[in-house]
Amino acid sequence: MNDDAFEVLNAVYLRKIASADVVVDCTGFDPAKARAELDKAVQGGLVEDLGGQYMLSEAGTPAVLAGYEERYVGLRGPGPVEDWYQRFETLNAQFLQTISAWQTSGEDEGVLDKLLKIVGRQARALGTITDTVPRYTRYATRFEHAMELVETGKSEFITSPGVDSIHNIWFEFHEDILTLIGRPRLDPESDH
Repeated sequence: MNDDAFEVLNAVYLRKIASADVVVDCTGFDPAKARAELDKAVQGGLVEDLGGQYMLSEAGTPAVLAGYEERYVGLRGPGPVEDWYQRFETLNAQFLQTISAWQTSGEDEGVLDKLLKIVGRQARALGTITDTVPRYTRYATRFEHAMELVETGKSEFITSPGVDSIHNIWFEFHEDILTLIGRPRLDPESDH
């Protein structure tokens, strides 16, 4: 599977169900390119088109996991990526605590400031791993864009499932890094 096909399939894998616009948000691809890749994936039996919403077929999930294996098996185990991941998990715990506090605080501005600082730290931290995993640059770009929108008063970009929100991006990244390092998610609901 080439890199473009992997990027599109991975976007659907991480989002579980995605429109073409969501795939564009996740990959940064031109809309025509994203739709062409989705069409190829549908024709190849890897993705199902549910009326403009796409999800992986039974064959799609193993294909994505094989794509991770092919690209990242050499990064698994002790080393720089594992060390980076351990630092991320510390930040992840802070993120989960803070986003929960924001949701239960009546959207307190002080809690929001703390949340945005954590997300900013994550965006910067991604810059230290993009030499190894270049596609992680897209996560940093998505985080920065969502933070800019939040700072202009668009609070739906914090947790809304219907947009490319900070919460969605964080959840997808967590799933991505776990899959990259070959570690199963122990509690699939832990980031929700």
